[in-house]
Amino acid sequence: MASQAELIKALLSELALDVKSYQQLERQLQQQETLLVNRDSQALLTHNAELQQLMQQLGERAQRRCEYLESLGVSADDTGMKRLLSALPAQYRQQGSALWQQLYELTLQCQARNNSNGRLLAQQKQMIDKLLKPEQQYCYSPGC
Repeated sequence: MASQAELIKALLSELALDVKSYQQLERQLQQQETLLVNRDSQALLTHNAELQQLMQQLGERAQRRCEYLESLGVSADDTGMKRLLSALPAQYRQQGSALWQQLYELTLQCQARNNSNGRLLAQQKQMIDKLLKPEQQYCYSPGC
């Protein structure tokens, strides 16, 4: 079993990796938006596979972060992380708090971009449905 110091070091290291990965995710979501706007379905297939791989890595690290926090005796959530960070020496507390705040902000940005891409995709689907099924556009009977 790893010592508390090793767990904290690993946790801070993974937070730094998460920040870099979420920055990459933000860029990839911007690229996804460009591909959606350009309706480049072939490039989207490749891009989305890469996006899924990054999301899997982020999920695995989030799971490890939860395990680290629980091993350190705090809850595996924002409250637990803040409690742990507040107990660290100043240098590590500052570094960890900055990383945690940056990660939080990046997740909000990525979530907003992902929601925007989802709305764009829904609009495109609606437009395609209107083009392919014009008879349903003006149908008011229960069978439509």
